[in-house]
Amino acid sequence: MKTYRYEQAKFNVSVTVTGIFCLLLCVVSVTDVMGVTDLLPVPVAALVLIVAGYQVWNTFVAIANPQDVIIDEESITFGAFGRRDRFAFADIRSFSVREVGGDARIYVRVNGGGLLRGRYWLQTLYMSDGKELFQWLEDFEYRVEPDSLKARARRSSERDAKRGGSPLPNRIDKTGRK
Repeated sequence: MKTYRYEQAKFNVSVTVTGIFCLLLCVVSVTDVMGVTDLLPVPVAALVLIVAGYQVWNTFVAIANPQDVIIDEESITFGAFGRRDRFAFADIRSFSVREVGGDARIYVRVNGGGLLRGRYWLQTLYMSDGKELFQWLEDFEYRVEPDSLKARARRSSERDAKRGGSPLPNRIDKTGRK
């Protein structure tokens, strides 16, 4: 079993404090919409309530920003705030990994995701052994979704590497030279 954990200080600031701030925005917005206070115009308060409410839901209910990812022989588990979403490998029908900014921030969807579970933002840059986790997720996606466009591109890239490079002419190396 391997546990990948979001650095506590960064998790507290980027997830917990943000969630609490949005919860406070929800309270202020509700009081404005109800007419108890007059801090924001009602249309603005309604918009703030929707956006902040969505963030509160993702943070504290759907745990869309998990602190822990636990991988064992039979399952993958995402967890935060005392809640755990466990997915047995045998029950996973679809698994997608979308990189946002390289391998630093990724969006993972398990079995299509839903409002309560199955969609997770992982800040691998701030997780213990984050590069290893990213590689494991990419490899697992490749096994679960072998017919995806991403998997076909990976196979093509692996074939090119075995043949000694890309068949494309005028490749430019990392130094900018042809």
